[in-house]
Amino acid sequence: VTNAPRPIKNIEYQIANLGIKDTHYDMLLTSGELTSDYINKICENNLNIFHIGGKRHHSIYKDMIHEKKITMELENIEDADLIVCTEPFNPSRDQLSDYENILKVGKDKDLTLLCANPDLVVDVGDKREMCAGSLALMYKEMGGNVIYFGKPHKNIYQEVYSFLNKVCESKVKSILCIGDGLTTDIRGANNEKHDSLLVVGGLLKKKHLIEKRNNTILDERKLNQTIEDNEVHVDYAMKFFR
Repeated sequence: VTNAPRPIKNIEYQIANLGIKDTHYDMLLTSGELTSDYINKICENNLNIFHIGGKRHHSIYKDMIHEKKITMELENIEDADLIVCTEPFNPSRDQLSDYENILKVGKDKDLTLLCANPDLVVDVGDKREMCAGSLALMYKEMGGNVIYFGKPHKNIYQEVYSFLNKVCESKVKSILCIGDGLTTDIRGANNEKHDSLLVVGGLLKKKHLIEKRNNTILDERKLNQTIEDNEVHVDYAMKFFR
């Protein structure tokens, strides 16, 4: 289960290149797939979408463009019926302040924003980049209407439960949520009352892992404070996921 703002097929290909084959898992679900399904359901007629994000994420619209169910790549948000955000236009460079005017127009037009990735930030190599969740939070704080797809929101978990109930109902009661995001993976686990395993060597590594004499040490005191500050509960923690 991932907050990747792309359809399942795209992620299947991506993780296969990392050595994770379809024989290694029973189900794969992305926030992008949920976003795509939602758009397809609501666009009975031509829907004008203002897309915030790169062209690489246009895959979430699948066949909707060819079927002329939607019009996108609008230059002016004034012409839009809906905002879809998959990432900033330039994640490595953009700041929240760059979007104030765009989002204000959206709010004034009472447009709904679909957030295809609730993550606030992501680490790409050694560089931290802003994600769609930061823009969605900004829009929500401005008073705009936001619909989220992905962790920690309930819609993505409901899909998992539906799948598990078909396989074995008891499995729904014994879920361990593993991830590196306190506000997504761990908060989602807390909301759904599942056990959680925090991988510290992800988003939190620079703050809570210390390298000494070729040994990685976990700063437990500081980590516990960060967990408390984020108002979540962690059942288990590990330095790296191997």
